[in-house]
This record gives sequence, structure tokens and C-alpha cells, in this order.
Amino acid sequence: MMAALKEFVDAWMLKADHDLITAQRLLEIEPMILDNACFHCQQAVEKSLKALLCYHGKEIEKTHSINFLLGECSLFDLVFTTIDPLSLNAYAVKGRYPDLNEMPEVEEARAYYQLAIHINTLVKDRLIFSA
Repeated sequence: MMAALKEFVDAWMLKADHDLITAQRLLEIEPMILDNACFHCQQAVEKSLKALLCYHGKEIEKTHSINFLLGECSLFDLVFTTIDPLSLNAYAVKGRYPDLNEMPEVEEARAYYQLAIHINTLVKDRLIFSA
């Protein structure tokens, strides 16, 4: 059972890592693609938090709400109560559709990227599987 859980959690984290890499690349190119970078930051955070919930045996809810997921993760570690998700929730949808698209500023996109890295690292530090 532990091996299956580790494989499932690792799969969530791999997808989160891929979103982080995508966001990084979108912030490095010219022109920067800020709206999509923010979307991938949101996705990286969402998937990292869902990985932690899986690790703790929680059923994964179909939600894009970073605030909700942080609240659920805080049941297992209070560090998640200290995280300000900024306005990252908005990028679960914003930026994917032309009628909802508001282009973020470069500093905003970079702040979301740093937030995503921070949460990803916090989650990885808490995923401990015994051999």
C-alpha cells in the first residue's frame, strides 16, 4: 500500500514540477507570456497541495481553490495557515479565455512563481516515505 501511495503522490508532484518548469520558461522568453505563466503557477500550487492531501489519505476534491486547499493542508501542518495566496485563485480560469483575460504585471507573475516554488518546497519537505 505504501508503494502505491508513494507512486500516486509522486505523480502529483511530477505534474506540479512540470507546471513550475513551464511557468519559469514562460517568464524567461521574450515576449514573456505572463497570463499563461500565472496559470501554470496556480496549477503547480494546486497540484502540490493535492499531493500533500493524498499523502495524508484525504480524498481529493474537485476544486481549483488555493484558499480551500491551504485550509485542508493546515489540518496537517499549521505552516499552511501562514501562506498568503495573493490572488492566485483567479488564475485557475483567468487567462485561459479571452473574455476573462486581464494581463498581469511582470512583478505579479514573478511573485506567483516565487509563491509556487515556496509551496512546492514546503510540500516536498513534508513527504516522507519509509523504505
